Amino acid sequence: MNDYASRTRNGDARPQSPTGQAAIEIENLTVSYGRHQILKGLSLEVPTGSIFGFLGVNGSGKTAAIKTLLGFQRPTSGRARVLGYDVVNQQSEMRMHVGYVSETNSFYDFLTIPQLCALSRDLHQRWDQEAVDRSLKLFELPLNRHVKHFSKGMKSQLALCLALGHDPDLLILDEPTTVLDPVARQVFLKMLIKQVAMAGKTVFFSSHIISEVEAIADHVAVLHAGRLVIHDELDHVRDWQKQVRFTYIEEPLAEEIERLGRLPGVRRIEQEGRAVRLRAEGNVDALVETLQARPYELRNLEVTTVSLEDVLLEFLRGEV
Repeated sequence: MNDYASRTRNGDARPQSPTGQAAIEIENLTVSYGRHQILKGLSLEVPTGSIFGFLGVNGSGKTAAIKTLLGFQRPTSGRARVLGYDVVNQQSEMRMHVGYVSETNSFYDFLTIPQLCALSRDLHQRWDQEAVDRSLKLFELPLNRHVKHFSKGMKSQLALCLALGHDPDLLILDEPTTVLDPVARQVFLKMLIKQVAMAGKTVFFSSHIISEVEAIADHVAVLHAGRLVIHDELDHVRDWQKQVRFTYIEEPLAEEIERLGRLPGVRRIEQEGRAVRLRAEGNVDALVETLQARPYELRNLEVTTVSLEDVLLEFLRGEV
């Protein structure tokens, strides 16, 4: 296990809420379907007011975690609290303050949008129709068409509009943009930033699209096979790995390349003739000093940042 993954799993890198009260607190949570364990001791904190990206490939346990947070799935062991409410014993109180949008949204599809708004208003103690109207206008959804005639993308947009209607303190989104085209996805994400995050609400959204998380999230967690493999601020993840590129004056021997692989922090080596690229983590400055002190003349040595996508892909694939 590398230093970053070890630090993350031990909890040292976990982001803290600026208010001291996390919007979501998960402690050693396990969820099993029969003999198959979906979540394996998940511990996670989502700071209040953050936009928290929850990444993982299909089958990693993201949806099981979200269903547990919403009270739809009872945990096998461990505990979870949402906005201070226990998800097992205080579901009704918790759901009053949480908005939810799933990948597949079900409506009374024989109704129109105004009729759905009226129904939703009756189901919630607080309702902000003006906020819903602003969202509907942004998505340009047809008000008088029956929902059964909407595309999957339009239904996803409508679900977000209705979820905002009761002014939730926390918005939980499960793969909300999967069915959207690139233009609609961009509008959806901009709306999250402008109308939700700017109001100081917390957004917790699952996704397998790295560019989507990078566009709006300030914190990120990655699940792999039911286990948490990363949990940190997004800026920290960006700075975690560096690429060191240099060229030998003369083509190096195989033994030299093997020695490079044993240097502290070096994770991967790519060689093309005299050119070498090292993927490194940790104290890269110390690594550069070590390289320059070795008895081989180097030129064109430079350090660059590894793309966030490359870093996260390693975690998603379970390579870390």
